[in-house]
Amino acid sequence: MKLKDVEFAPLCVPLRRRLETLAAAAWIYLVVFGGLTGWAFLLYILLATRFWWVALLYGLWIYLDRSVAWNNPKRFRFMRRLTWWTHFKNYFPVSLVKTHDLPADKSYLFATYPHGVLCAGSFSNFATDAGQFSELFPGLTSHLITLSLHFSMPFTREIGIGLCLQESSEKSLVNLLDKKKGNVAVLMVGGVSEAFKSFPGPYHLILKKRKGFIRVALQTGASLVPVFSFGETNVYGLGEAEPNSFWDKVLKFIKWKSGNKVPVGRGFFQYSFGIVPRRHPIVTVVGKPIDVPKIVKPEKEDIEKYHSIFIDELTKLFEEHKTKYSKHPDEMELVLD
Repeated sequence: MKLKDVEFAPLCVPLRRRLETLAAAAWIYLVVFGGLTGWAFLLYILLATRFWWVALLYGLWIYLDRSVAWNNPKRFRFMRRLTWWTHFKNYFPVSLVKTHDLPADKSYLFATYPHGVLCAGSFSNFATDAGQFSELFPGLTSHLITLSLHFSMPFTREIGIGLCLQESSEKSLVNLLDKKKGNVAVLMVGGVSEAFKSFPGPYHLILKKRKGFIRVALQTGASLVPVFSFGETNVYGLGEAEPNSFWDKVLKFIKWKSGNKVPVGRGFFQYSFGIVPRRHPIVTVVGKPIDVPKIVKPEKEDIEKYHSIFIDELTKLFEEHKTKYSKHPDEMELVLD
């Protein structure tokens, strides 16, 4: 049903689909507002309740436990197995494709593209057990690499720890991969800069100047694996804020890097606008591993060599699978920045 260009969801929607939408909405809230909510709740306990001492002790614990961001503790692993993540995976839906065997007698650095607005494919496949990762790659444990900021956020940090997240730093990656077997570091190389380019159309990847992950792979001897998530940039549409409008001023205030272009999702009960991602299939394809030598202090020539090899393998992976998992003609182009 439409009302003034707003398309509302039907009243008789199966409970399963409602749960899937709720899971997607909860996920976007957790990522965007979870940290602020956690701090607000902690401050409320500290300033307005008789349990202020609990909030104080927890705040102290967050500070003392800051090494959790890079030392991979085995806590709260049940978080990965929650049925809730299955609803999230089925919402889009998200699937995983294996192209080569990855023996569990070594470590791997998954360099995954594109980042997307909020990396739904990588999160579902590599930060939860809702998908087929453990079945397709037995003996391997995946660790999604994220911003260190998340480990200082009250309450939500514990969820991240349970999901095996690690901070995006060289220290964290080396600790995870060096002299380790069966560990997989999943790095979204394009980062936030690429997220601002994650709109429907040609895939714009931030890659040519990103070489730190190559250096880490050489330092640890971990095999590089190109990973591509088809459909990742379609879960949000492209909208524009009117010049001098309220939203245009907000974007300028927060120094939004995409001008007046903004991602547009859907709401819980309507499909026309909102922050909830849209339903669109995401297929994450894990490519061929690139074995690299272990070089404690890699030279510039070594980094350039394997960076070039990685670009070639990622491009091959995209070209080989784009017609299988992408049905939109404008998505058949790969733009490397």
